[in-house]
Order: sequence, then structure tokens, then C-alpha cells
Amino acid sequence: GGSGEMEWNDLEGKLFRHPEYRDDDEYFMFDSDDLWPDGAYLVAGTDPERIYVWIGKECAECDYKDVGACTAFGARAAAAFRAASGTHGGAEVQTVREMEEPDVFWDYFVLG
Repeated sequence: GGSGEMEWNDLEGKLFRHPEYRDDDEYFMFDSDDLWPDGAYLVAGTDPERIYVWIGKECAECDYKDVGACTAFGARAAAAFRAASGTHGGAEVQTVREMEEPDVFWDYFVLG
């Protein structure tokens, strides 16, 4: 609000850089500065379980300009995360490209 206090994110989730999905690779208190354009990251949201796969403009692992390739990459990344974590089996997967993030994506980040 306008009270001058820092606003914290409303949604809880974990951030990982692809393909490092072990708990000891998790980012804590993450914000938008943790997303590097040359990488891909996965946000594992809780309540409801949801997976966002964020793809940077310079990511070498998929063609950022090819929406279909990004969607396929997102599905593979989500499958790798599920295999490594044993969680989020029924979670909706959304692939998010840099500069096209929906507002709800930023709700998982400290300070948005």
C-alpha cells in the first residue's frame, strides 16, 4: 500500500536455476535480479501447486523467439524438476519468456 512499508510477495514458492533442482540449490529471498537472461529458471509455487519455467532472452538451451520450442523446453524442465523433487506431480506448468511475465509470476518474488 501507500504506507511506505516494503511489500512482500503474496505467494510462496521456490526458485531454482535449470537444471539444478536439489533443495540445496534453491534460491532464498529471491527477487527479479536473480533471473539472468542467459539462463532458464523454475519457480515451484505452493498452494496451489504451480510450476513456472522462465526463459531468458539469451538462454542457450532453447530458441527464445520460438514459442513452441520454449513451451516444449518448459515441459521438459518441469518433468526434470518433478523427477528430482518428487513434488508438483499435478501442477499446472506455464512457460514464461523474459519480458512477457504475467503479474502473478512476480507475486512469488520478494519486492516483485
